[in-house]
Amino acid sequence: MKPILSIIIPCYNHGQYIQETLDSIESANGKYILEIIIVNDGSTDISTISNLKEIQSKGYTVVNQQNSGLASARNNGIQLAKGKYILPLDSDNKVLKPYLNEAIDILEQNELVDIVYGNAIYFGEKTGQWIVGEYNLLKLIPDNFIDACAVYRKSVWEKLGGYDENMPIMGVEDWDFWLNASFIGFRFYYLNDNCFNYRVLNNSMIHSISDNDREIVKQYIYLKYNQHINLSSLEYYFGKKICNNYHFLIQNLTFNDIVKILFLKFNLRLKKLFK
Repeated sequence: MKPILSIIIPCYNHGQYIQETLDSIESANGKYILEIIIVNDGSTDISTISNLKEIQSKGYTVVNQQNSGLASARNNGIQLAKGKYILPLDSDNKVLKPYLNEAIDILEQNELVDIVYGNAIYFGEKTGQWIVGEYNLLKLIPDNFIDACAVYRKSVWEKLGGYDENMPIMGVEDWDFWLNASFIGFRFYYLNDNCFNYRVLNNSMIHSISDNDREIVKQYIYLKYNQHINLSSLEYYFGKKICNNYHFLIQNLTFNDIVKILFLKFNLRLKKLFK
């Protein structure tokens, strides 16, 4: 029978954790038919390669590709997916019961919902609960707060054209994906429950991103979506009004226009200082 949910697991040198991930899926699986697609993104670690071969021999689908990055691995896995819904899952994380059933129930019963996400429990080198909170676009614009581990309609991925494989820095593809979905008009649903275990490793991809890298990513994203990010959203980001006197006149300017205004104001201040 055709699966209703496809779980996509990119794996790069994380073979030591992936069996735990698979075991969590088996434990959380309920009334819906699902498939698991593991994408080996050119792993070089001998134990990972060996573990993936063993997993494949057990009947799991393992797709091998040259190392092309997280976005490419997700896209290639989702391209093969037969499910109506998609769940991207990192190879070192674990899903919790009853997340899969609840998320699919919500999507099946409400056509106005496109993406379901929830809270997480940290484990590994950090403990505690990650309370994500209700969807808020103004909160999403300055930084991501929704993990990739969300259940969404495959039609969302198709409409967006997949994950952006041209991101200048890897590790923030999900932020771009959620912004893209938001601006197109897809609707998010916050499931206020513990949905997955999030493993914290000091050498993980997200922790290796420097402050300079984050600024590069923000420039890329803000320029990419400049027609959607107006003055109001940027004021939220900076935490203050940018142009108090002309706020209502220029509230619909694009990001590029605002950058030009800020640049002009900065130059004017410099000229005054050096007169």
